[in-house]
Amino acid sequence: MKRFLSLALALIAVALLCSCRTEKKKTEIVLMSKASESEEPNPLDALLKDYGFCGVVSVTQNGKEIYRQASNPAKNSGDVISPDSLFCIGSVSKQFAAAAVLQLQDKGLLSTSDTLDKYFPECPYGGEVTLRQMLSMRSGIAEFYDVENSGGCANELPRGSLRGEVTNDNTIAENREKLTAWLFEQPLDYTPGSEYRYTNSNYFLLAQIVEKVSGERYEDYMKAHIFEPLGMKNTGFIDEMMSDPGLVKSPHEAKTVYVGITMGLGDMISCADDMDRWLASFSGNKILSSPALKEMSENYSAKDGGAYGYGVIPNGKGGLSHSGFFTSYSAFVFVIPEKNYRFFAVTNDMTAMSDDLSKLSSKLILKTMK
Repeated sequence: MKRFLSLALALIAVALLCSCRTEKKKTEIVLMSKASESEEPNPLDALLKDYGFCGVVSVTQNGKEIYRQASNPAKNSGDVISPDSLFCIGSVSKQFAAAAVLQLQDKGLLSTSDTLDKYFPECPYGGEVTLRQMLSMRSGIAEFYDVENSGGCANELPRGSLRGEVTNDNTIAENREKLTAWLFEQPLDYTPGSEYRYTNSNYFLLAQIVEKVSGERYEDYMKAHIFEPLGMKNTGFIDEMMSDPGLVKSPHEAKTVYVGITMGLGDMISCADDMDRWLASFSGNKILSSPALKEMSENYSAKDGGAYGYGVIPNGKGGLSHSGFFTSYSAFVFVIPEKNYRFFAVTNDMTAMSDDLSKLSSKLILKTMK
């Protein structure tokens, strides 16, 4: 999942990355030699150590590895981290949900101009909100998560009357039913389309729309139409994989409520190779058509001085990014589709780091670009 402050930091960091270059210079990649191939220590390795980073970083271009490192500092869960390790990727999951909606639009099964009441006729404000406004975080729908920092984690817990009603002891179906009903009982926070406000609730409802339109369980749709075509064999969902032996554990005792309610908004578990396959798809139109990718990458909040597309943050210079959080996990992605440049970083313990992962990622990107 995602907090607005960290999202803003991610945006600022990547914007600074691109703004420091002149238009005359062509963006190219500098291959960083691996430590095993050089007597000199790799400066990127030193940077990770300075930040206290435990996790995986992967940088590629055109299918060639630029830099890959798995870091295992003393303070972690006790798991040995490798480039193949699995991590929760939090709100990076949102761009997959957005892609599913756009795929269904390409098939003529829905339109991002549709209003919410077409799929949820029981929603009292459904006629006022479009799917496009939900995808771009401009819907006015209320947020259902509160964040409480305790036990070394950014715990996300249901708000208001949901607290104690939606729990990890319930079934997936029970929690989804309770949360959906609660959302439709809340008034809109603002007039739809009038402002940008990052809200997890949008993507929870969008994932359910994918189910209604496709006739498939959301997780099954994603596997059949995105994961399998891209060869993402090790990617799955929190509700199915929290006990997977390949998942690097959080070193903290988390209290986050997640059963059933992270669908579409922060529900995925993945690894570096699979995420590279996903980011590579932005360059090859294998998952999204050119019109769909263009719609996804547009900045719908430019007039407000912000930046958000559909599950991605456009930087205005061809780059797309997003960060994600789940308990003590943190992830960051950055892709330049036209350059086929892909960056992925993830940690199981953001509390062990000396600064935000988005800031570390920006420094790593700068050092792998000329």
